[in-house]
Amino acid sequence: MERLTFWPDYTGALLWTGRGERVSLEDLSLSGDLVERARRWTAGYDDAKLPWEPTRDDVWLAEGRRLFADLRRELAVRGKDLVSDEDFWAADAPG
Repeated sequence: MERLTFWPDYTGALLWTGRGERVSLEDLSLSGDLVERARRWTAGYDDAKLPWEPTRDDVWLAEGRRLFADLRRELAVRGKDLVSDEDFWAADAPG
């Protein structure tokens, strides 16, 4: 099973290969609604929103956890395993 990593950044990227290469959401045959949700959420990325910052954005973080779980489910059907290097994205996601 191919493994992808979930991590948003300022370039609009969200998913990465094990070699650190950006993965296009369009190349994964995901539902259109999920791709659009992921794009909107990633567009709002800012380091200041992350959990360890005093300016953390709990609403944005909660949506990220829901997005991680939804992406993980859709990707699993396509033979891909979605993981995160940060526990807070997968905190509410079923294994």
